[in-house]
Amino acid sequence: MPYVRNKSISVVIPANAVPPFELNENNGKGPGQKVDFKNSGHPGIVVYFNIRDPHNTGLVFQPVPGDALWVAPPGQACPTSASAWEEFVPLSVEKKAGKNVQLIAYYRNQQQEQFNFALRFLKPDGTPVDYDPIGNGMNGLRS
Repeated sequence: MPYVRNKSISVVIPANAVPPFELNENNGKGPGQKVDFKNSGHPGIVVYFNIRDPHNTGLVFQPVPGDALWVAPPGQACPTSASAWEEFVPLSVEKKAGKNVQLIAYYRNQQQEQFNFALRFLKPDGTPVDYDPIGNGMNGLRS
């Protein structure tokens, strides 16, 4: 039985904690502002967004998965309010050392087109920070 692929993406926070942030895919293939989703015949991709905060800004993911990831279907603008798309679903926000620094999502990869999504963070004082990179579905359904 085919299994899902895993994809690790580092979200590198700059010193001022203001987007755009840098996205480094799969151990240094970056930085960039777009994420390519290549399932290579697998039934989807589990995506691990991991905050890298070299300047200790304290930025963390929103604690509720549906608040940490807003997704707009292909053809729609970047989400500026709560938005969901059944092809890219937030699963959990995980703590490391007591901080919400990992967001896990599942991408079904059924369409070969670009879509918009927002990663949503909180500053230490509770102020929200949104970052909206581009997603690029590369392969479509598994073979």
